[in-house]
Amino acid sequence: MSEILAVVRKERSYEVMRTLTEEKIPYVSWTVKGRGKEGGLRYKGLVREKVLMPFLPKRAFLVFPEEGREEEVVQLIIESAHTGAYGDGKIFLISEKEESTMRLIKAVIRPEKVYEVVKALEKAGFKAMTMWDVVGRGKEGGVVVGETPYDELAKTLIMVAVEERDVDKVVSTITKAARTGAYGDGKVFVCSLSKVWTIRTREEGL
Repeated sequence: MSEILAVVRKERSYEVMRTLTEEKIPYVSWTVKGRGKEGGLRYKGLVREKVLMPFLPKRAFLVFPEEGREEEVVQLIIESAHTGAYGDGKIFLISEKEESTMRLIKAVIRPEKVYEVVKALEKAGFKAMTMWDVVGRGKEGGVVVGETPYDELAKTLIMVAVEERDVDKVVSTITKAARTGAYGDGKVFVCSLSKVWTIRTREEGL
């Protein structure tokens, strides 16, 4: 079974929803924020370049295409989400049938460590990422404060797509920046990534 994860402009999300619905393609969608290799929305002033918005509002779609329709569904999403400008988003194909040298790194971390992790990734040369708020717990089953149990704790999920040669560097960067040494620091998962498309250029590849 294949999965397609598309991260698109928030303002184009209705078109993507409409297209998938018309084609009777099942999907799950939620709000995220993200940026590409440019590191967010930047403005070139007279003296120096400024970052106006480090992250932009996006919409994520997790799509489960019928076998053999993966490429067709990808093209439908591209046509629905494309504007031709920077920030159109990416489409990731995760398939058991296709191997590649690309990897999708998903890090579930403490929300209060997000700034440090983002800055560390930037310094290491990895500016493109997507993130969203989630809840989670580890093997301990949450925490107990006094007599009150909390079995769902606030977390942030950061997603970075890289070539296989960069996996160790990215994982090391995230774990060093996110670590406090206490329970609840989170987890880092590395998944195989079959194909990637850039919606702006309609081209395949990171």
